[in-house]
Amino acid sequence: MFPAINFYKASDMPKTPIYTTIFAIFLFITACNQDGHTPAGEGTGISSIPANDTVVVETALVKQGTFTIENWCNGTLQAGQKAIIPFEVQGNLISVNVRNGQWVSAGQLLAQIDDYRQKQAYEQALINHRQAEIEYNDQLLLSGYSSTDTSAAPAKVKSVARLRSGLQQANLELEKARRELSNTRLSAPVSGMVAGLTARAYTPSSEYKNLCTLLNTREMLAVFEVLEHDAAAVKQGAAVEVIPVAMPGTRFSGRVTGADPMLSSNGTISVTAAVPNSDGRLIDGMKVKVVLKTAIPDQIIVPKPAVLARQNRQIVFTVEDGLAIWNYVTTGYENSTHYTITEGLEPGQEIIISNNLTIGHQAPVIVSNPKH
Repeated sequence: MFPAINFYKASDMPKTPIYTTIFAIFLFITACNQDGHTPAGEGTGISSIPANDTVVVETALVKQGTFTIENWCNGTLQAGQKAIIPFEVQGNLISVNVRNGQWVSAGQLLAQIDDYRQKQAYEQALINHRQAEIEYNDQLLLSGYSSTDTSAAPAKVKSVARLRSGLQQANLELEKARRELSNTRLSAPVSGMVAGLTARAYTPSSEYKNLCTLLNTREMLAVFEVLEHDAAAVKQGAAVEVIPVAMPGTRFSGRVTGADPMLSSNGTISVTAAVPNSDGRLIDGMKVKVVLKTAIPDQIIVPKPAVLARQNRQIVFTVEDGLAIWNYVTTGYENSTHYTITEGLEPGQEIIISNNLTIGHQAPVIVSNPKH
C-alpha cells in the first residue's frame, strides 16, 4: 500500500529545508520495494557466478597400474610369405595362366613350357635304364646268383654288379629326366598373390629372370630397427602398433616374432613383427612407423597435461576444498599420453588437467567434470 499523501495549497505548505524533501522521496521508494518479492536470481536453483579470479578446470584421478612404454621406430612391410617362381628349364612358353594381382592356391598351374625336348630325354633315359637292368641281372648270373632272387647275393656283389652294368648311372639319368619334364609345368608351391609377372606366352623363357613372385599378404611382417639401449624391450610376443606412412592415423596391431641377435654397424638390431592383413590394405614394401610397447607393472600414472614446469621443476596441481594446490613431483617413464610419477603424488588424488597454465597455489577453482 502506498502511504497516504495530503495535498496542500502552495500558500499553506510549510517552508522546509530541501533535505527534508529528499528524505521523504527515499521513504516512498523503500515502501514500494517492501512487497514480498525475492531478488532476481535467489531461489531459482542457479549457482552464483564465481568471482573473477575463479578458474573452471577439468580434473582426473591419479591411477596406479600397468604403464606402457612406447619406442618409436621406422620400418617396412613385407609379405608374410614370399615365393619366387624361377624357370628351372629353358624353352618356349606356350601358356601363361595367371595375371598380376590374382590369388592362386598351392599346386595351381601358373605357366607351361614346350616340353618336346624334355619328353624325348625322358624316353631315352627310360630305355637306358631298362638296358642297364638287363646288364645288372647278367652280372649277378655271372657271379653265381639268381636274378629273380637277389636277396641271397651279398651286398658287395650287388654293388659291383650295379657299377659294371651302368644301372647306378642309369638311375641318376632317369631321375634327372623325370624332374626336367615336370619342371616344364610351373605350379604354385604356396598360396599367394601373383606379383612381378612380365612373361608372355610364345616367347622364350630365357627372356625373363623369373616367371613371377607369390606373396601371401594375409599376414604381413613389419621389419624395423631398434637402438641398442632399447633392445631389452624386444621380447617374443611383445605388442606393436604399425602406422603406414601412406595412411596417417590408421593403426594395425601386431606381435614381435623375432629379432636378429647380431648388432649392426649402426648400433641397431633388426626386429620382425607379424601383422594381420585380412582386408588386404597393407602392401609389400610399405614404409611404416612402428610403436614397440613394453608393459611396466605397478606404476603411479597421470595424464601428460597435468604435469607443468615451474621454477625448473615439475609440478602438478591437486584440488583440495575448491583450491588448486601446488605439488612438486618427479616423473619416471613417459609415453605419448601419460607420465609415471615416482615422487609427489598418491593414487586417488584429484589433479587438474586443463586451464592449469596460469593458475597459482591456492587459486580458487571450479571442477567442470566432478564425476571421473
